[in-house]
Amino acid sequence: MELKNTVNYLFNQVFNAYRINLEKALGAVGLHSGQIFILISLWSEDRQRQNVIAKNLNLSPPTVNIMIKNLVENGFVKLQKDESDGRATQVLLTKKGVEIRPEVEKIWQELEADIYSNLTETEKMILFQLLEKTLKNLIS
Repeated sequence: MELKNTVNYLFNQVFNAYRINLEKALGAVGLHSGQIFILISLWSEDRQRQNVIAKNLNLSPPTVNIMIKNLVENGFVKLQKDESDGRATQVLLTKKGVEIRPEVEKIWQELEADIYSNLTETEKMILFQLLEKTLKNLIS
């Protein structure tokens, strides 16, 4: 079997190319590619515990902790002790974290357009469905 002719190899190539483009685009607004997923999570529901964010993003708590520390240092989020459990920490958006959303959404839409640029509407739908199924296979 030629390893270069496998889904694993192609998927890794696609992922790396995507990550490079995402990193470059988000760097212009002071974010790194991993951090954006924490912000997206908080834009859906502000004031989350770090362990919940880690679980929802399927990342290790130490990895999420490092990303959150960087977001705090750059003023996008702040930390607050959980009122119901003093041992837990909640992550909250700051004004800067809320205000960056339209700019990030624009970047996100431009990247999405690049991904889909030479696909038909049917191919876009199929790709999306295949990626959803693939993700389900990988995390279950």
